[in-house]
Amino acid sequence: MNRSLDKIYCYVDETGQHTQGEFYSVAVVIAVTTDIRNKVEQRLIDIEKKTNKGLSKWKSTHYRIKESYLRSVITIPDLERCLFYSIFTNTRDYVNATVETIAQVIHHHVEKACQPIVVIDGLDKTSRHRISRFLKEKGVVYKKVSGTRDEGSAWIRLADAIAGFSWHVYEDRPYTQTLYPEMQQKGYFIQL
Repeated sequence: MNRSLDKIYCYVDETGQHTQGEFYSVAVVIAVTTDIRNKVEQRLIDIEKKTNKGLSKWKSTHYRIKESYLRSVITIPDLERCLFYSIFTNTRDYVNATVETIAQVIHHHVEKACQPIVVIDGLDKTSRHRISRFLKEKGVVYKKVSGTRDEGSAWIRLADAIAGFSWHVYEDRPYTQTLYPEMQQKGYFIQL
């Protein structure tokens, strides 16, 4: 299949607003074709069930479940080189940080002929217009920017997990100390 004719999806979530600008992380998860999106979504749902993560947010999930979930995620070959994150410190310009991360992923990791659909957790109408405008200013060509809630999307829940994991890596939590290098080495946790 010619990927440039298929839909590509970028799922975005963030964490760190609770730190009042000390730390902010944006995660972008890419599904490179509609077939992969559908196939992997079912695997993600199965992993959520198998690991007892379910639909829970990352911050309210026990660390053993977090580790089990991520160890299962990194067995999905279609997610290799598709899980990205950026870390920002000493900023409260969350919209610009989010736009910068999305732009980097699209400019450097998405085929030029693709116009991705960007799906952002919790995005309201006003923020959607701002982010759309800022992406255009950065030269990002996209098909659509929309918002969703993580309760309804295994992909957004994965982006939530990647963002949350980056916060735990930053804090050097014990469960990240072997998992983090393993994920990076295998190409499943790429810092921009």
